[in-house]
Amino acid sequence: MATAGIEVSQQFNQLSEAATRKAVKSYKFDRNTISQAESNFRSYRYERIPAWSRQTGYQNQQVNGGWNFITYLHTNFYSGGY
Repeated sequence: MATAGIEVSQQFNQLSEAATRKAVKSYKFDRNTISQAESNFRSYRYERIPAWSRQTGYQNQQVNGGWNFITYLHTNFYSGGY
């Protein structure tokens, strides 16, 4: 009896995983102030969102920098409040 409950739970987890996808929520990158070239993409953060959710926008926010570059935090926004 107890194993049947575990099986149902595992099947539910597999179904819920299939109904979602892994999406990039945010990352950081550097932009050269002279050439405007973007490089050094890092600090990726992922979010599990519903499969039906689509990207609705993004934002680049300046978070740091140096003498010839600016570091930005790029954040993606998805439908459904993600």
